Amino acid sequence: MSSSQIVLALAVGTAVLALWAAVFATRADRASRRAIKLADARWEATTRPVPHLTFTGAPAAGQPIEVELENLGGTMTAGGVIVQASDDLYASELYMPEKAPPRRILLQPSMKAWQRASQPRCLLLVARDINGRCWDCLDGSKPIKDPRKWLAGQLRELRLQGVVDFPGLTGPLR
Repeated sequence: MSSSQIVLALAVGTAVLALWAAVFATRADRASRRAIKLADARWEATTRPVPHLTFTGAPAAGQPIEVELENLGGTMTAGGVIVQASDDLYASELYMPEKAPPRRILLQPSMKAWQRASQPRCLLLVARDINGRCWDCLDGSKPIKDPRKWLAGQLRELRLQGVVDFPGLTGPLR
């Protein structure tokens, strides 16, 4: 066996080992990227606020309505709620720490409703997390890409544009 044959055999062996290493490095890279995506999804699920609203009683006409609010998820740095009960619409901004125990809050009447409701119902429930992302909590915590535009559309649809404002949701991150 000549020296050129030995060099050729070593070159082929080295190429095969390099190819083998590249294949396994690519597989490891893909697996780590998948793990990072899964960890990000889990982190997002734990940081997303999940407000739960319970009506404690029917209000008298023109009086504030009392509701019980509980945050089952991450910190809610800003939020907004619009409720209709009987002939009135009630609105308020919300702020709650992570996994806060239930607390009772009073929602002040904003204006008369355009249609009477037999049962109190939530018309809008939106939350902003500590990362600045906004979530539509009535639509399965769907993310909102442009909160200012989305909120303007929702208020226009509810005929509350200019009556209700949630600056904590549409303003800069605190």
